[in-house]
Amino acid sequence: MYTLSSNEFIKNPDIYLLPGITPETIETCSHLLQQNHENYHIFFNIQNGFHNHTTHNLLAALGLGASSHTLEHIYEKQKKIQQPIVPLHKKQDFDVNKCLGDDNYYHDYLEFFTKELNNEKYQGKIEDLIEDYLFNKDYLVLILGGAYHAFIHLGYALEFQSKVMAIEGLAMAAIDRVSVKDLLEHLNYNQTRDGDKTALDIIELIVNDQRFDDKVLYTDERPKTNKLLERGGGPLIAEYAQMWKPDLDDARRASILVNAAVIRPKKSPRLDFYLMHATTSSLFLNILVHSLKNKENQLKLMRAKFAVDLLYYVARGRPKLNLNYLCNEYQVSKEHSYSDAQNPWLPLIDKCLTHPDEHVLKTIRALIYAEKFDSAQDKDKLPYLKIAQMIMDALFPADKKNWAHEDISSDEYWKTVEDL
Repeated sequence: MYTLSSNEFIKNPDIYLLPGITPETIETCSHLLQQNHENYHIFFNIQNGFHNHTTHNLLAALGLGASSHTLEHIYEKQKKIQQPIVPLHKKQDFDVNKCLGDDNYYHDYLEFFTKELNNEKYQGKIEDLIEDYLFNKDYLVLILGGAYHAFIHLGYALEFQSKVMAIEGLAMAAIDRVSVKDLLEHLNYNQTRDGDKTALDIIELIVNDQRFDDKVLYTDERPKTNKLLERGGGPLIAEYAQMWKPDLDDARRASILVNAAVIRPKKSPRLDFYLMHATTSSLFLNILVHSLKNKENQLKLMRAKFAVDLLYYVARGRPKLNLNYLCNEYQVSKEHSYSDAQNPWLPLIDKCLTHPDEHVLKTIRALIYAEKFDSAQDKDKLPYLKIAQMIMDALFPADKKNWAHEDISSDEYWKTVEDL
């Protein structure tokens, strides 16, 4: 059994863990991760390719100091919807290169990467295994498909030093069907100099670029990325990704704002389900980049991740970012302002741990991480607590509110949202 390497992740300067992690909670989490690994497929709805979020939920909760009881409750809730892992195929029926994109071979890829990790080349070092597969065996494009889920999985593997998560993340990347190849193949990683624009500069240019007008239609099926790429959106988005001056803080801030700043004045806050994944994945860009030994690989990963962030932003209709309203004018509800608390983060964290949708917990944790590691001076930092409080306003009560799956960029959608 692979257990979490607690000494390694607790000493990692690139992560931030709240008080509450104990040997007991680490052992509980390791046990539950192993149960999920042995019993369940990486998709809980295999027909539609919906990802098994059990491990993400457990590790996000562990990182916020959840008790063993809370971790066990999360696992019991999650396992009710999971699908059993399918049996291994005969050796002659599995080819590691020819079976890519076929979820029937998930178990086979688990076995393959387990053996890979433990061979003489990698000797159990997950950092070496991940970097080699991403940049020498063309898995970079695979981990950024599927709404970032394999990217996030590998981020957790590195953050919590979990061999199980590393194996699962690469196996997930191998069998996921949602591809971003038609975007990333147009990036030029060997350009002589980086661009000179910030992420928000580029987003503003994209909003005003009429070439995108016919690339995404209101009638397209969600999440619309496939149609956008089929209509030639890949080269256009790559063109903008090349303009970016790579910066981890800049990338993280933008990935938060494309989610949080789409709210509209005088309307109850609503947040896009797909753009939310740009935020939840933002936590792991730093961790993955800093795990890479090769400087060129670091820059490749940063630009590729930024390009995929832009892909989802365009696919969701290039919604206007109301930054001034979010940062200065939005009034947090009394319920989530926690005005009587000495530290408003604490009751907020405690409450988000109970939300039935693990994406809420993951989003709040990404904001906590951002507040900790953003290098901007105080006056230039985003109001991360306020953004977290707004997200709580948008998603609670849990039985009445949810992420928006509709076209959040359209005026027609906002007409259906109640006024504040």
